[in-house]
Amino acid sequence: MADFGLSVSNDYGSIIISSDYKVMVFSERGTFKITSRYTDAEGSGSVTFAKPITTQEPPQIFVRLVSGVHNDLGFFTVILGAPGNWTGFVVVSAVRGDPNLQNYTLEYVSCMYSNLRSVSNYGLELFDYQGNVIYTSSDNVVRFNKFSKSWTYVQGNMVDVYDSGLTIDVDDFVSISSIDRGVGWFTGHSQYAGLTLLDNGVRVLKIHNQIRAGDWYYQGTNNTCLAIPVCKFPSSRYFNA
Repeated sequence: MADFGLSVSNDYGSIIISSDYKVMVFSERGTFKITSRYTDAEGSGSVTFAKPITTQEPPQIFVRLVSGVHNDLGFFTVILGAPGNWTGFVVVSAVRGDPNLQNYTLEYVSCMYSNLRSVSNYGLELFDYQGNVIYTSSDNVVRFNKFSKSWTYVQGNMVDVYDSGLTIDVDDFVSISSIDRGVGWFTGHSQYAGLTLLDNGVRVLKIHNQIRAGDWYYQGTNNTCLAIPVCKFPSSRYFNA
């Protein structure tokens, strides 16, 4: 392990906390709306964090669909701010084949790498070689539930679909910051790429990639393991302080 941190071992394995093996912790939760002004145009929704996240690494954003008037929902995410001052996020959405304006309610949870001093007078604090906090026992550590491990690829004329095959429960939160705008993973041959969380009324985890016209290419999956985490955040444990 690194020179600074903690390693705990027993008969079943080990746990390492260090500046190399950082700990993802809960930051805040809330709700936001996705709406549109026109039925044939994109929708959007945004969140401003109650407190900026001051890590160098961008936060992980998880969302859960609460309600909506459409049977489909896909969007890409833009995280707002900069290293050391992440302030919120915006989602830009699209739906298919519905004459109604977009109107969704989603619940979000923002998470970050531990970097704040403990709020308790008792417990454990760990620091790196520069004296920066890497863990405190008062942190609310994220418990990952499942990950996308393989993707089924369906090639289309204009839109390619990647299906994770995961079963998404009603209380599952999907990481949407895994695809920030989305197009980078598709080697530049993309006009729009985003996560689809609702498909024909069913909760799913898919990627829809609208390919760039006039430029032939074959993306495939090449055994790529794009691991998008899915978590549960019960309000009895993960709540705003």
